[in-house]
Amino acid sequence: MAKRATTRGVAATAATALAAGALALLGTGTAGAATASITWDDYYSHFTRTVSNSTPAADEVITITTKFERTNGTEEHLLNIKDRHPACLTYVPGSAKMNNTPLNPQVDDGSINGRDPLVSVDFGPNDWIVKNQPGFSPIFSVSYKVGADCTRGAALATGMDYNGSLGFGGYYTQGPAVTVSYLGGGGGAGGSIGSLFGSS
Repeated sequence: MAKRATTRGVAATAATALAAGALALLGTGTAGAATASITWDDYYSHFTRTVSNSTPAADEVITITTKFERTNGTEEHLLNIKDRHPACLTYVPGSAKMNNTPLNPQVDDGSINGRDPLVSVDFGPNDWIVKNQPGFSPIFSVSYKVGADCTRGAALATGMDYNGSLGFGGYYTQGPAVTVSYLGGGGGAGGSIGSLFGSS
């Protein structure tokens, strides 16, 4: 059996984005939550990322989940996950979970030069195993509060990367994107520009 490469390239991207239109951004009253999901494959790994509300207003809380699946008989042991987000989103303490099991993450808000805004968690080699069978498709979830400094009406990138027993996968801006609506309080119609990632 050929050994899997350490660094993965997205072999086949089958992305499905469920995005809200301009009415959700420009309408009046309280905007309804517009869930958005994106799926893709990297060799025999299948990923699904979902944001609970892709068009939130300032001060609202959104939850981003990443589901890990395998499509062949080889299992993968998860070692580390980093959830990457715009700097104007603030991590909600205690929200990082795997299959609803609370985690103790490292949180970087992007304020330190050279360090991107992200939520990172490490696992033991047998803590979370991904297999092509029921009960072995773990879901990582994390919640953020939308800041008043988020740019209104612009697609703000989210993504993730992780290390596992089969190698590294980097999907830094894979999505789903978050577009902050013009509703809600904060920095006015335009808002101020929040850095997507602390360093390029």
